[in-house]
Amino acid sequence: MKTLGLLETDTLYDDLLADYTSYGTMFTRYFAGLGVGLNYRFYQVQQGELPADLNECDAYLITGSKAGVYDNLPWIAPLQDWIRDAYAHKRKLIGICFGHQLLAHTLGGHAARSPKGWGIGVHSTRIEHHPVWMNDDLSHMRLIYSHRDQVEQLPPAATRMASSEFCENAAFYIGQQVMAFQGHPEFTAEYARRLLPRRENCIGPDVFQRGMCTLEQPNDSARVGRWLGEFIALP
Repeated sequence: MKTLGLLETDTLYDDLLADYTSYGTMFTRYFAGLGVGLNYRFYQVQQGELPADLNECDAYLITGSKAGVYDNLPWIAPLQDWIRDAYAHKRKLIGICFGHQLLAHTLGGHAARSPKGWGIGVHSTRIEHHPVWMNDDLSHMRLIYSHRDQVEQLPPAATRMASSEFCENAAFYIGQQVMAFQGHPEFTAEYARRLLPRRENCIGPDVFQRGMCTLEQPNDSARVGRWLGEFIALP
């Protein structure tokens, strides 16, 4: 069974801890619910914990975070150095939201605060390219989003997987080594309903209400989870 390293780049708000524990735990529950069998190792990146040996896991996933890739925080530069080393040594890397942005930013692209503002709720993107290993012809992908930073430029080696007018680089991949999504496949509608109201003033009432009204719409989180399972299993 493959081992997935969960690089946790944030902690949950206090009122969410009892029910959700951590971003890493949310991913273990997510994959378990889909029948994706994995072992896990957890790394608390904000506390300076990174894999000491790249062979500790078969693949690594960088979670979401309230931080921005441009923030002057002491744990971001060491994480970027680790990403460069892991990429150079052909390790499989997955990025979700902040992780998606940081992978792009570190591997030669650019992420920044978007002038378009917040994107929240269920958002649909066009699938422009499918990786060669992916046996799926889905034309659009719907996930729950919560972000105001975006990947503005992809790394030179990357292929855009999904895009929309609001989020041009909503997902990308690099061969069979990197896969990254701006959306949150691990989020449930219940979690988003509890998370997002604390950000209403920052988001703005109109965008907030429109986004919250989409949360009960169906989305493709299960499909994305199966893709990620297939990606991790690739030789």
